Amino acid sequence: MYNMNMLGVIDRLTQISNRQQLAQWANSHFLEHCGASSVFIGFGRMMPNLSMTPYFVSPHFPDILIKTLEIKDQFLTMPLLNESHHAKAPIMHDLSSGDDDALWHSLFRQKGVSLVVGSTNFEARDGALTYVCVTDPKIALDAKNHDALRTGLSVVTAILHGVLNRLAFDESQQNKNMSISTLTPREREILGFIRLGKTNSEISYILGVAESTVKNHVQRILIKLQVCNRTQAIAKIL
Repeated sequence: MYNMNMLGVIDRLTQISNRQQLAQWANSHFLEHCGASSVFIGFGRMMPNLSMTPYFVSPHFPDILIKTLEIKDQFLTMPLLNESHHAKAPIMHDLSSGDDDALWHSLFRQKGVSLVVGSTNFEARDGALTYVCVTDPKIALDAKNHDALRTGLSVVTAILHGVLNRLAFDESQQNKNMSISTLTPREREILGFIRLGKTNSEISYILGVAESTVKNHVQRILIKLQVCNRTQAIAKIL
């Protein structure tokens, strides 16, 4: 996993520009080359609360763990997320002893998993967090390779963090552009005034229309942008 091929792995990783390419890379690197039984790659924010979006999930990763992403305290539900975050390094956990009682322990055992490896990368500046969970990588069958596994996964997670940050930004921009494209020229004009802090009364005076007309436009803007209020509307286009 982490030998001379590492340069090629990193080179292909840095060239990823969409989720499809990420899936191809993850399948090739983790599942085929490393022989892992399952992989989860997620990206999110820790501030103000931890939220995470799955960017790649292999077929054999327990579905119920994906559903736990809706739980507020994901540190308690995602395998080794908390441990890796605090250690600032990948963590390996052997499930063969069978003496653990965490939810994810039993879920992985049901899948026949004996070793789980978790790795995180956290950016304190903006609270961005990348999380990788790999199960039963074949390189770990030999205990001599454990240090190489941790080192390589740490490097990959750090580079992956930059890639996912970029993908998240690009997708956010695409969503904003798609949302704005649904607005009529008049609605975009009114949204511009809302962004400047103008009230409905002020906008009606500027445009020379009835305040009720402006109010109707604002309601249609909120519906099209799928937001509840003016503040959220502004936030969605920024």
